[in-house]
Amino acid sequence: MRTLKKYANGRFYDTDNKQYVTKDELARLINAKEKIKIILAKTGKDITKSVVASLPVSKKADVKGENRPLMNIASIKTRVDGHRKWITKQIDKNMDAILEMMNFPNKQQVAKLNADVRKLAKKVEDLQKRHAQSHKRMKQEHKKELESLARQYDKRMRKANSASAVPNA
Repeated sequence: MRTLKKYANGRFYDTDNKQYVTKDELARLINAKEKIKIILAKTGKDITKSVVASLPVSKKADVKGENRPLMNIASIKTRVDGHRKWITKQIDKNMDAILEMMNFPNKQQVAKLNADVRKLAKKVEDLQKRHAQSHKRMKQEHKKELESLARQYDKRMRKANSASAVPNA
């Protein structure tokens, strides 16, 4: 594996061949599938992936002049999705802090409130149904009771009428 050092001035130094390498030469090494490692000269930090990703597509062209990306689309999408998730998480975190300072509910609190409101609405609906059923049942019971009272009244009236129709002997 070849090791290249990147200096603060942006130049790359090949520690194996003891010479500086241009970005075009670096692209040719990568396209030739030569294993390389690029480190920062000052810290020794491995920056291979970021340097390769920063090379323009034209610099990544292979010897035949074809423009081939060095990373496949799936790996790029994975990296982009990872960055998107991280950015979204940071935005949400900062928004939560701002909303808390303003004494407003955050996303999770609003979601919980919405869920609680839906539960309460369901309970109210159930209570209204039970009330309507109870009202209907009571109405039927009252109707039966009134009919019973009306029959008893009619029976007493007939009895009273029949008793007054019989002559005294």
